Amino acid sequence: MEVVGIIPARLQSSRLPRKLLLKQTGKPLIQHTWEAACRADALSEVIVATDSPEIEAVVRKFGGRCELTGEHASGTDRIAEVVRRSCPEADVLVNIQGDEPLLEPALIDQLLQPFLDSPDVQVSTLKQRINSARDYRDVNVVKVVTDRRGRALYFSRAPIPGNLSDGWIPTHPIYRHVGLYAYRRERLIEFTRWERTPHEISEGLEQLRFLEHGIPIHVVETEYSLIGVDVPADLERVLAILESRQ
Repeated sequence: MEVVGIIPARLQSSRLPRKLLLKQTGKPLIQHTWEAACRADALSEVIVATDSPEIEAVVRKFGGRCELTGEHASGTDRIAEVVRRSCPEADVLVNIQGDEPLLEPALIDQLLQPFLDSPDVQVSTLKQRINSARDYRDVNVVKVVTDRRGRALYFSRAPIPGNLSDGWIPTHPIYRHVGLYAYRRERLIEFTRWERTPHEISEGLEQLRFLEHGIPIHVVETEYSLIGVDVPADLERVLAILESRQ
């Protein structure tokens, strides 16, 4: 099974402008993410996909492979363009967000395990246990509920499953969605041809398009966290961790 990791990289960000090129550690943020992904043995290659010539130049300077794309509404569409053009042999694609420089390579192994277990798996992602009432109620924390076989029933920004008291939260299985995805090549391309779906639009969660088209998403529990860099406070936290590792 040939697995390719693709990092969709957009230059502009409303809450933290040009964040992927920030380099307080001496390296741009996108380089930290690329290097972390390259440490995953399961990936035969890691490609940055961007519509920014500036990001392209930076990635090529540090020795990474970069594919310049057209403008797209989502990172998934950007990945699909690269897959159609440049990854004819890939069986599975891993979607890695460019603003996650603390990515643990073991996360990718966990993400890919369903594909090794069954040839029928089309899409996989990850979840992590929620142990605080604050995260359970936070609309910025995406929740996921699964069936007994580990397949997603629904994703929501709302507190699901609902009506849990604070005292029940530590003992009830409540999970946050961890935003890494793996897809079969054909299923990824098919996904980008579908129109956006009602629940996807109402929740603002692209993965619901798969569920609304009847495509199961296999969800693997992980103990590893991802820290995305969305606001200046995230950047400071990530920088402190990166500097402690040097």
